[in-house]
Amino acid sequence: MNEFKLPFNARLTFTLLSLILMVYIAHMASEIIIPLIFAALIAIMLLPLVQLLEKWRFPRGLAAGVAVLLFILVVLLIMLLMAKQMEAFVADFPQLERKLLLTVDTIQVWVDNKFHINSSTQMSYLEKAAMGTLGTATSFISQTFLSLSSLLIFIVFVLLYAFFILLYRNRLMLFLVKLFQEKHRDKLLSVVTSTRYIIKSYLGGLLIEMIVVAILNTVVFLILGIKYAILLGVMAALFNIIPYIGIFTALVLSMLVTLTTGTPVAALQVGIALFLVHLLDSNVLLPRIVGSKVKINALVTIIGVVLGNMLWGIPGMFLAIPIIAIMKIIFESIEETAPWAILLGEDESKKVPRVVKK
Repeated sequence: MNEFKLPFNARLTFTLLSLILMVYIAHMASEIIIPLIFAALIAIMLLPLVQLLEKWRFPRGLAAGVAVLLFILVVLLIMLLMAKQMEAFVADFPQLERKLLLTVDTIQVWVDNKFHINSSTQMSYLEKAAMGTLGTATSFISQTFLSLSSLLIFIVFVLLYAFFILLYRNRLMLFLVKLFQEKHRDKLLSVVTSTRYIIKSYLGGLLIEMIVVAILNTVVFLILGIKYAILLGVMAALFNIIPYIGIFTALVLSMLVTLTTGTPVAALQVGIALFLVHLLDSNVLLPRIVGSKVKINALVTIIGVVLGNMLWGIPGMFLAIPIIAIMKIIFESIEETAPWAILLGEDESKKVPRVVKK
């Protein structure tokens, strides 16, 4: 039977329409898709523990429940450790506000001396900017209170999804096997195994890297005598999870907090310390701890993080790398999409063939 092949323009049109439809569905169904993806990542991370408990004759439901409960206990322990620092920060907030006002006055005097712009003119500029952002700030505050309940509901659903994914993992795998033809089953099992291994290695390595970076940040801040050293060190390590963008966010926030609690020199020291730790992390810790499991080039990483932010906000920035890694595994397993895997990867060992002119 002869296969009918569509012309290039038709294939390109169908491809673009399919991409638009997938992006639209991903955006409209984000409230379901995002918790499911986070739950799948947590389930993959907890799978070795569940399998170990099942070897100890735990029923599957009990093993999944115990693993999820242990995960919750670890997260709560970390939150309790951070709560001590947050209590001190909240108690000192009025003092920080006064120090910030003094810093603003000092900056105004410096601007007046250097650029000959008096304080009244500076205040008029600030008032115009404040009036322009007042509505945004008000909506931000209201959304913050609303988002606390939404965040709690989100976490509950993620944990429930993770539990049921672990409980019904064989049924989900059987569904995938039955969905494809028998001749593709070996390739399907290979893709699932590779995906599980890479995601598990990536998340485990990322967790270890985050702990090491948090310890390094905290130790350096304690040596420098920075106030809220533990809070700033852990916060910077959490932001460091987001590639490229996270370190700049952590640097700005840490310098602002240090500026209100110390001197401009201390704020500059914090910025330099974070930058040096980031260089150590990028060139030594990340390759050795996380390894080259997720071989995605820097250009695709940046584009993926930006697109993830546009599509799903901050959760999309975090999920961008695992999703791209899964896409790369799938593309490598399908002959027609192999060029896309080359585009996403960073392996330069394969040389581009040169055209020899005759």
